Amino acid sequence: MPLPKAPVSRIQIQAVEPIVDCGRYAVKRTVGQTVAVFATVFKDGHDTLAGAVRVRAPGERRFREEPLRPLGNDRWGGAFVVDRPGRWQFSVTAWTDRVATWRDEVTRKHAA
Repeated sequence: MPLPKAPVSRIQIQAVEPIVDCGRYAVKRTVGQTVAVFATVFKDGHDTLAGAVRVRAPGERRFREEPLRPLGNDRWGGAFVVDRPGRWQFSVTAWTDRVATWRDEVTRKHAA
């Protein structure tokens, strides 16, 4: 019996920065520096999006999340501080914020 297919995400995450040679080489920072992360995040429809930078420091088993903030025109930005030497990992994630979408719709209906 075949497994059910997972639904395709309608949220697109593109142009993640910082990146060196399309991810071929690691981005380098020293201890105490801030890594500014940017991405283009969008979705069809009028739902409100939210996002985060998932960060894992060397030696840690779990990722922690730092919020992404909308910068305008589908561009989002966030940051994290490098507090120890080693290989850090980060990724960008986004989701539909149902509460913010509901609040926005109610606000618009009330204003009308």
